[in-house]
Amino acid sequence: MRITDIKIAECKLPLPRPIRLGPVEILTRDFVAVRVETDAGIWGDALGYPRGTALAESLVRMGNAVIGLDTSNRRAIVDDFMQNFINGRPTYTKAASLLDIALWDIASKEIKQPVFRMLGAARTKVPVMVVAGYYLDQRSIEDVGQEVQELVDEGYERVKVMILGNDLDFDLRFVDAMQKIAGSRLCVDAHWAWNSIDEAYYTCRRLDDLGLRFIEDPFGPYRARQTHELQSSLRTPTACGEDAADAVALFELAQKSRILRLDATTCGGITSAIAVTEATGLIGHTVLPHVFLPVHAQLAGAYKAIEAVEVIPPECGACPMFDLLERPASIEGGILTIDEEPGAGLALDWAQVEKFAIKAYHCK
Repeated sequence: MRITDIKIAECKLPLPRPIRLGPVEILTRDFVAVRVETDAGIWGDALGYPRGTALAESLVRMGNAVIGLDTSNRRAIVDDFMQNFINGRPTYTKAASLLDIALWDIASKEIKQPVFRMLGAARTKVPVMVVAGYYLDQRSIEDVGQEVQELVDEGYERVKVMILGNDLDFDLRFVDAMQKIAGSRLCVDAHWAWNSIDEAYYTCRRLDDLGLRFIEDPFGPYRARQTHELQSSLRTPTACGEDAADAVALFELAQKSRILRLDATTCGGITSAIAVTEATGLIGHTVLPHVFLPVHAQLAGAYKAIEAVEVIPPECGACPMFDLLERPASIEGGILTIDEEPGAGLALDWAQVEKFAIKAYHCK
């Protein structure tokens, strides 16, 4: 089976109001959608965040290079391209991730199995970590508390909220209020708020007695040493990794942080995610994938080192990813039933992709 066409679309989906995460302000939720088509009439889909990178342009260059290649050689297709552009590797890793996911999608559809069964299913259901508290700068603590209470009542065993990171008094009041509601379910995301270990410790030591499940992303990507040093001063586990550029960087983080926030759409696709998940499980650390629930649920179905998958509830409007997909997630009582449809989970509704596309490309 050979690649005949590749469609790429840059999509901007509206948000009900701006999102501020640490130093980052998000005005629209941006995605890049990919569909790889074959001469057998089977196609593979993938979806990712560009996050300020030239993701679509990188995919176009990769797409033009892989037209005509045999889809069963998915590892060679990705590895050979990356080797030929070794000096530009950081630029192409996210693009390679989406291409790899699309090729796994094709392979699993060819044998009429979902990816998690293709990998040797370990389970059909997985716990879900839910994200709450978006628009924190525009809402009251009481508003977010009501949202968290509803999620606790729905049965989610992990509820994650975001702190500001630059207002210690507010953050302490906020986390204390959420902990009284969520108890040991509560996780906190700092979203790269701090630059120095002292600055991070100033807040984190005050949170250390609250029994949090973890504190995520105290520092920006590629700062494994600082995360490790901070962790050595805290009882609360730290979590990081969603923006790590490849499997090597992820595994280095996994050794220094007890909870690895892996993202298959960023780190090299399903192929890299499998390698890192297995390695992280062998050292006894936990994997909690970052958003993109449909594809990460497939991995969770095969690997128990993944303790939960993450969802941003569609009703909060902060990540309208499911507006671009054919199927919603099936979550009840905080537990996801893994999609049994053949494929890698990210089944695109291409009519919706075209509706939100601001720019489209075609490689053939």
